[in-house]
Amino acid sequence: MKKIMKPTYTTLAAFVMLLAGSTAFAQQSDYQIQQDFRVEYNEIVQSIENVSSSEDVSGISDSIDELEANYSDHRELLNAALYPVTFNEQMTHLRDLLESSGNSIDVVEGLNLRIEQLQAEMGDLRNQVTQMDEEASALRQRIERSAANERRLSALVTQYRQNIEARDAFVTDFLEDLLNRYGAIDAESQSEIAQASENMEVNPLTIIQAILSEYINQAEMDSNLEIPDFVRMKAQYAYFSEAWEDISEPMITTYAPETPVEAQQEVTDLLSAWESSINDKLWDALGSVFSENGIELESFSNSDEFSIALNEYVDSAIETALAENEQANFESYQNFSEFWNSRIKGDWGELLVSGNVISQTQIAEIDIKLSDWATNAEPQSNLMFILFLISLAVILGLIVLLVTKK
Repeated sequence: MKKIMKPTYTTLAAFVMLLAGSTAFAQQSDYQIQQDFRVEYNEIVQSIENVSSSEDVSGISDSIDELEANYSDHRELLNAALYPVTFNEQMTHLRDLLESSGNSIDVVEGLNLRIEQLQAEMGDLRNQVTQMDEEASALRQRIERSAANERRLSALVTQYRQNIEARDAFVTDFLEDLLNRYGAIDAESQSEIAQASENMEVNPLTIIQAILSEYINQAEMDSNLEIPDFVRMKAQYAYFSEAWEDISEPMITTYAPETPVEAQQEVTDLLSAWESSINDKLWDALGSVFSENGIELESFSNSDEFSIALNEYVDSAIETALAENEQANFESYQNFSEFWNSRIKGDWGELLVSGNVISQTQIAEIDIKLSDWATNAEPQSNLMFILFLISLAVILGLIVLLVTKK
């Protein structure tokens, strides 16, 4: 019969040591899992904070999926270690962080694309402006050289007008585009575009300044333009000024955030110089065309003064007609009436009204006075006076005849 071996003290001690070692190993393994999870989790958080492209976002999303798969079997252990936060909540938090960063990346990449497109557009626009400037300058020089050749001069002036019309159409489209883009732009987009466009050599604001500078040159040059040309310039100025008023604040904030006051003042000064040049040419040309037709008006430099000069001229002519009733005054009336009705009202009337040179009310006022002038200017017939003298002579003759017969 075999003897049952009794455990010795040494055996018991070895067993206890083995059990303690196993427990310590298990505890050490659980601790290591917790530590590894925290390290990998923080690394992903750091990656999200440093994300810079859509590709980065995609890679980090894969890392989150991998982290979740690797530690899902240790969910209970990590829940206890992360309390009061859970493992699932940590995963959700990572994905929320990544989604937020991904949205920001989409905005930045979209903005960068817009800036690239804007740079390309501005380059094209600047080239168009430069080309039109060069064409206008060349045409002005050719007009000056062709002053002696009336037929050639007329053709060049026509071509120059077409250049002006093309420029106006280009500028109108450009301003309409700016109104659509910046009329309701939000502050965040303004700030983002401003930061991204700091290195742009050409931006919409510099284009506007270049356009205004050429408009000033165009108005100041003596290129055989006529009143309708200057009235159209005046109308274009009014449109440009109104459009700038609508977009100036977002444009300045976006493209001149460091020097907003100076940028605004520069455009304001250019607009004022353009308006002054147009007015000088317009009122001088209008005064000259009246003078060339034998109508000497008092000097004027705006629409109110023009209306006053017209009324004073007609009022004075009516007073002269009442006082003298001479043929010369009637001829003056005919000359003024012909010029007023055929040229001012007939050829230019609609344009002058739309360009705020004269109003329909002011035109009607002159028309009424012209009727009075016509009535008083027409020389009175002497026929009745002659017949009276003849009748008087006949009566006297009869009286003499009767007296002599007696």
